[in-house]
Amino acid sequence: MANKNTFENEGKSPITINSNFSGAHDYFTNNVLPEDIRTHLRRIKAPTPYANNRDQVFMLVRAGTGKMVVNGIEYKLKPNTLINLGPFHRYRFIPDIGKMLEIVDSRMNSGTYVYMIANPYLKMEQFYVTSEPPVVYLTGLLADIANDSMNGLLGEMNVRSDDSTSICFCYMMDLLGILTEKMPKAYFKHYSGSGEKK
Repeated sequence: MANKNTFENEGKSPITINSNFSGAHDYFTNNVLPEDIRTHLRRIKAPTPYANNRDQVFMLVRAGTGKMVVNGIEYKLKPNTLINLGPFHRYRFIPDIGKMLEIVDSRMNSGTYVYMIANPYLKMEQFYVTSEPPVVYLTGLLADIANDSMNGLLGEMNVRSDDSTSICFCYMMDLLGILTEKMPKAYFKHYSGSGEKK
């Protein structure tokens, strides 16, 4: 049975589009997409206690300055800093004195992340999940796209339509695309036992 999508044609009769990929879509929806994507805005005025991360999380600093400590490594935070934090990391935030960090974070399950990095459109010959989280500092168009994506994710938390999960997945793909574009390509290479990257 094909999926049918109906679109309004400027007030005229509806247009129905049949999809022949319903089997793949059903598998993706039922087995890969998370049942619950959570996105929220955090306002941090004081150092936070350490937390153990359990999800795949995209974080975008909206305002303020400070640092994030992940497994004992410090990362400077400023507006338009984009971070992807995987499970099992231990982290905390420390805003600069007199500053408040505003951070949007969006969480998904690890199965969805694996599906994202296996996406053939990324064209990565190899992709390794590394021990240090990717952290990039954005400007210009990429900063605009990241902020628009986070705005979309926040908006979907209020709407909760039937398509919210799929829409949120697309926004997260935008964020992953930005990270893979901005991070040095060597970051995604595998370290051999001799300390050299393959």
